[in-house]
Amino acid sequence: MIRVALLILTLALSAWLCFDLPASAQDATPALADAAAPADAADGGSDGNTADGTAGGLTLKESVMVNDDVVRLGDLFAEPLSMGDATVAQAPLPGQTIVLDNRFLRSLVRAYQLDWEPKSKFQRVLVGRVATHIDPATVTQQMKDALKSFLATDKDVELSFDVGDIDIVLPTNVSPTLSIQDIRFDPASQRFAAQLVVPANGPTVVNRLVAGTVYETVQLPVLARPVAPGEVIQLADLDWLPVRVDRISGNAATDPKQLVGMTARRPLRAGQMLRLSDITMAAAIKRGSIVTLMVETENMTLTAQGRALEDAAIGQPIRVVNTGSNKQLTGVVKDGTTVAIPITGTMALN
Repeated sequence: MIRVALLILTLALSAWLCFDLPASAQDATPALADAAAPADAADGGSDGNTADGTAGGLTLKESVMVNDDVVRLGDLFAEPLSMGDATVAQAPLPGQTIVLDNRFLRSLVRAYQLDWEPKSKFQRVLVGRVATHIDPATVTQQMKDALKSFLATDKDVELSFDVGDIDIVLPTNVSPTLSIQDIRFDPASQRFAAQLVVPANGPTVVNRLVAGTVYETVQLPVLARPVAPGEVIQLADLDWLPVRVDRISGNAATDPKQLVGMTARRPLRAGQMLRLSDITMAAAIKRGSIVTLMVETENMTLTAQGRALEDAAIGQPIRVVNTGSNKQLTGVVKDGTTVAIPITGTMALN
């Protein structure tokens, strides 16, 4: 009996489900789809496209170099953008940088409906600008040449600038050429002034006043390598260094002949100005060496064997001992093996 009742209930439900839905119910489904369409459009479509037309999320660059007066939207992202040429910021000056912070980037996202989310509130973009330079060494050399021509001199000089920046930074579309104009010079103070004009030809981009002092220089012999105490200085050990005349001390070595064959009294560094007190003559006779003691007169020459009691260079006095008589004498080094004894010491040779 129970089975019959369940069968009748099942058949009744099946018949009810087979009936057609009312017209009002059938029309509701398309209406729901139409209502969702604007939301999909506002989100860029169900396929993940942005309003910009770029599929998927965008990749923000950490840093970028621009070569223009402005920063464009396409400079900031790795992917190409349909509105990539849109100007979004003023570019920094040539050779300088600016930071586009998180707040600025979020405003771009809203303005251009970009598919990008910051990784953190500290995310930013560093924007630099490409530049060309006229470096200080180039400016200094051109200024030297211009001054020497202006003063009609061939003397070597050193310049010290104290007015104006001589590191000139330029946009890449400006020729890095320099013209030096309106030179002024005061002989009493050795002061100079001039205008730096860039480029040398064409419309002026830079017109800068510079000023400073001129110092005459001379070439001094210096060591090309470090020299230890007692080491003999050879010609190959020397180099040349321009030194301001006002910085040369009274006992400075000014000629290689003053240095070659001499020995260092103390450790000497390469490239530094040398003083005569830093060096001494190389010892021709070493302490303990066997030498010939010699006395010369107009009529005779007497010799004996001796031993050096100290180091001495040629022409320097030296104490020796006569190995035969064991008497001490003082003579002058004649060469590497001979000591000249003055006539007053002749008797000590015996």
